[in-house]
Amino acid sequence: MTPVRTALVLQGGGALGAYELGAARALYKGTHFAPDLIAGVSIGAITAVLLARPKERTPLNALEEFWKEVAVPGLLLPPQLRLYASFLGNPHFFTPRLDYLNWPNWTYFYKTEPLRQTLERLVDLNKLADKTAVPKLLVTATNLEQGQIEPFSSDEGGLSVDHIMASGSLPPGFPMTEIMGKYYWDGGLFDNTPLGAVLDRLDNAPDVERTIYVVNLFPNKASVPDNLSAIMARMTNFQFANKTADDVKMMRRFNDVAQLIDALEKLPRGNPLQDDPAYLAVKRQHYIHIPKIVSISDPN
Repeated sequence: MTPVRTALVLQGGGALGAYELGAARALYKGTHFAPDLIAGVSIGAITAVLLARPKERTPLNALEEFWKEVAVPGLLLPPQLRLYASFLGNPHFFTPRLDYLNWPNWTYFYKTEPLRQTLERLVDLNKLADKTAVPKLLVTATNLEQGQIEPFSSDEGGLSVDHIMASGSLPPGFPMTEIMGKYYWDGGLFDNTPLGAVLDRLDNAPDVERTIYVVNLFPNKASVPDNLSAIMARMTNFQFANKTADDVKMMRRFNDVAQLIDALEKLPRGNPLQDDPAYLAVKRQHYIHIPKIVSISDPN
């Protein structure tokens, strides 16, 4: 199995995902940026699949084409209404339901078949299903019945458009997605930065340099809100904010354990605890050495 040493992690955040296009331009243009793994959740899963499995395009061209298709022409509306332009739907992303007589039984407001069709035009479906394709692709979704985040990795049987749709099935706007008899909602509801699933797949060799690039759509810091609209926006920020700083603190603790295990294994007379059940139980956890994490955030 090809080791993962460089990864790109993409958050969810709806229209804020356009910022990921800007980040991709900075990473891919004029460089030899080629991550071993691209991971995403929600809109980040869409960004991830376009960068990892573009159809007859470069990764950057595929992502740019997507945003050209789904951009809403808000300038056609009065300034005070532009924030609500997406309520009317988007012909390449989602469209309003029309079966109004059945609204008491609705579980979602918009149909997402247009998004599926858009992805099928821009994504190489054969490579998406190929478990040997590179870079590795990882998306996450929330198992609705289990109430747990579930990672879907391309090297564990390949992926389909259903997995991408599941990662972005944000209720109550969008419908849940069924995969193999299980139902999924947006992965961002549980964890908007799928860093843990990426760490599980990193090369754990202590002498290997590993880097994770995290595109953060919800900066933790912001000014104190002074109206109801700002309060709602700040609440959303807290719900989906990047928890990378806390994850790094935890990883530093794990790093100490990993270093201790390495030190014991390298003792000149052998590890005196090598057969101790408690030591073996800790070793089986595969504690990793902390990688380099590069956070890419909107300074505003």
